[in-house]
Amino acid sequence: MAVESVLLLAGPELGRRDKRVAELKVRLAREWGEAPEEHRRYAGDTPVEELLDLLRNGSLFSPGKLVLVFDAELYKGKATTGPLAAYIKAPAERTTLVLVTETFGFDKALEDAAGKDRKTVFWELREDEKERLARDWFRGAGLKVDDEALDALLSLVGSDSGTIEAECGRIAEFLGGSGTVDAPTVEQYVARTRGIDAFGVFDLMARGELQAALEALDAVLSGREGSGVGILAGLQWSMRRLAKLHALTGEGVAFDEACRRLRATSRKQLSGLDAARKRWPPAACADLVAFGTDVDLALRSGGAAFERHFLSLYVYACSGKRAPVELTHEPETFPD
Repeated sequence: MAVESVLLLAGPELGRRDKRVAELKVRLAREWGEAPEEHRRYAGDTPVEELLDLLRNGSLFSPGKLVLVFDAELYKGKATTGPLAAYIKAPAERTTLVLVTETFGFDKALEDAAGKDRKTVFWELREDEKERLARDWFRGAGLKVDDEALDALLSLVGSDSGTIEAECGRIAEFLGGSGTVDAPTVEQYVARTRGIDAFGVFDLMARGELQAALEALDAVLSGREGSGVGILAGLQWSMRRLAKLHALTGEGVAFDEACRRLRATSRKQLSGLDAARKRWPPAACADLVAFGTDVDLALRSGGAAFERHFLSLYVYACSGKRAPVELTHEPETFPD
């Protein structure tokens, strides 16, 4: 089967997407006799005319060419998508174009030109899929993992399969490749290997320390490996867990028992949830969970350039105003 000359890869699940690209490289090398000449471009920095020149000019150093274009959802408008759609319908020989987006789709003209068979959407993993992925990884490495440790780990690393597997590998190294992964091990690992993360930002938000939370967010954005969507996922996971806590206590379950059911048992976790429930009563918590969904959509459509802006608005809405705010593209200015 010949390797596709054009692929459209969409969705936020970067680990599986990256595996698809890696498999494509292997297939290209097998078909062409050696590894392709690889080019990586970003749509925001690459006019379509420049991209088409790259695609149509033959490879200088190998028998074929692989061109990856990220943030390809930015290619919009007939003047841009018309020439690119025409190329997709009649691509150059021994050249494979891969359009990539972390959103769920591309301009309709590009999707129509490619056809349904050449587009793949990599959806976020469901909770059961993330758990199975981590359990299988540890089992393959000869390690056992208990439920509390698994919940703690997944709350810390977000939903991307590549990140989950990478963190499982680092924990295995931390343990020396043998033993049982339990919650204290995960907490000890995180304390040793990380400064502050999305969950540290959430703790500052829950205490009402807006300026400190914004500064911590800047530190996370500067030192992270994941995307803004992944950082928001960690913040939203914590807010949703608070919503579950409110639901349980609203049914008459005592606070300590509700925390136990949510697998929050350490003194730090209990203190953090207690501060959070006092800062965000049930109605406010529900509004902010819904607001987080709007921020997620804004992050996916706005691209990397607006990550800090939208995440800062989220932190301000939660920690400062304690209510949703308008999502604009204007520079953020927050009251003291």
